[in-house]
Amino acid sequence: MRAIGRAVIILSFAMVAGLGPVAMSAETDAAKPDAAKPDAKPEARLAYISVAGAPGDGEQALAAALGKRLSAAGVKTAASFAANVYSVEGIVKMTAVKGGRQSVRIDWTIFGPDGNTLGGVSQTRIVRKGSLDRKWGPTADAAARAAAWDIAKLISP
Repeated sequence: MRAIGRAVIILSFAMVAGLGPVAMSAETDAAKPDAAKPDAKPEARLAYISVAGAPGDGEQALAAALGKRLSAAGVKTAASFAANVYSVEGIVKMTAVKGGRQSVRIDWTIFGPDGNTLGGVSQTRIVRKGSLDRKWGPTADAAARAAAWDIAKLISP
């Protein structure tokens, strides 16, 4: 039987039984396919990550490691700038210190999709001089792990 025919029969029966609008409203709600669907989840936040000033593979390694850590916190990595994309910019500064060591400072600045600065996270670590001239490896992951939570808090509402 067609849906319109069922509605007429239910409406006719409801009028006889004295139920009128209640029965009709139940049939109307059931006929709507979207009535029982839950609200859609909000879209994941997107962040474009760039790093400058790191020696060796540091720029790529830091960006990749931070992207992985932010993804675990619910912030996905964007391949390029676009509307509604946050920007995370890392600036690395290396400074010589005594005893064959150097200071590594990473300043992360987070910008909203509108270009406004949301905040920043700074990190400083003393390492053996030249140890980051080629591969950053676990050092990039450690830096990303230490900064990701604070960065994610600035991006997420």
